[in-house]
Formats: sequence, C-alpha cells, structure tokens
Amino acid sequence: MRVEILRQTSIAGRPARVGDVVEVSDRDARLLIGSGKATEAPLVQDPAPTPTAPRKPRTKRTHGDS
Repeated sequence: MRVEILRQTSIAGRPARVGDVVEVSDRDARLLIGSGKATEAPLVQDPAPTPTAPRKPRTKRTHGDS
C-alpha cells in the first residue's frame, strides 16, 4: 500500500521524511495510519501530454551573395 508520510519516522530501518510517498505492507500501513504518522496516498496518474503546435519548416539561410 502506498502511504504519504506526515511525521518523520523510520520504516524497516530506513528514514522516511515528511511528504515522502512510500510503498509499505498493509500491516505497516495500518500501523502508520493508526499512529497518525501517515495517510493513504492518492493514486498518481501520469499527466496528459500537452499538445504542441506544429513547427514551421525551417527556411534555408544563405550567407552573403552567391
């Protein structure tokens, strides 16, 4: 289960800082949420790609008089 850390804590011997979103077992998630150290993290969806305007073709540049 993914949880968002609300208070600094340690999970399996590794530090978890405020704002981190970590994957933990259901058991650990219940413990962290119950103690007020985490909340269930919202599902993260990839943002939709923003449409870009088509590019104009490049014009050939000449240098000097040929």
